[in-house]
Amino acid sequence: MSKEYNDYFDEDVADEEDKPEVEESPEQIEAKEIEKQTIGKQGGKLRKAIAVLVTVAVLVVAVWVAIIFWMPFVNEAQQRGAIVQVRQEGWIFKTFEGQMITDERLADTIHVYQRDFIFSVENDSVARKLMELQSTGRRVVLTYKEYRGTLPWRGNSKIIVTGYKVD
Repeated sequence: MSKEYNDYFDEDVADEEDKPEVEESPEQIEAKEIEKQTIGKQGGKLRKAIAVLVTVAVLVVAVWVAIIFWMPFVNEAQQRGAIVQVRQEGWIFKTFEGQMITDERLADTIHVYQRDFIFSVENDSVARKLMELQSTGRRVVLTYKEYRGTLPWRGNSKIIVTGYKVD
């Protein structure tokens, strides 16, 4: 079959085939290689720097959260007084919250009464015993830990009672 007509697409292909390839000089090839390598390395350095910054930020936040919520500010202390109220509160996390009038506040006749000793109790058995002792007037010595922050499942107070002793 002979071609009696000119095909537009065949001419383009023929033109491309007939064009001689332009050879690049070694300097041009080297310049292109250097450009490719430096652009790739700059992107790699930037990615590494961002990864390091994100890792450091995550570690700083993790350490801060651990210090605030899991490391006690006061490791162990005691408070003596009369239990006024212990009750279970909360919608999702049912925690035991309590109030106690301390002996030092009752004995202070000079200053105006300020506030009760407010605490939370994690242990159910300790909370139930304190509920039995509330409003009896008996003196109780509470052993507690104090944290810098509160967690919903630990209670509303930063003071967490760990034990008690009846006087």
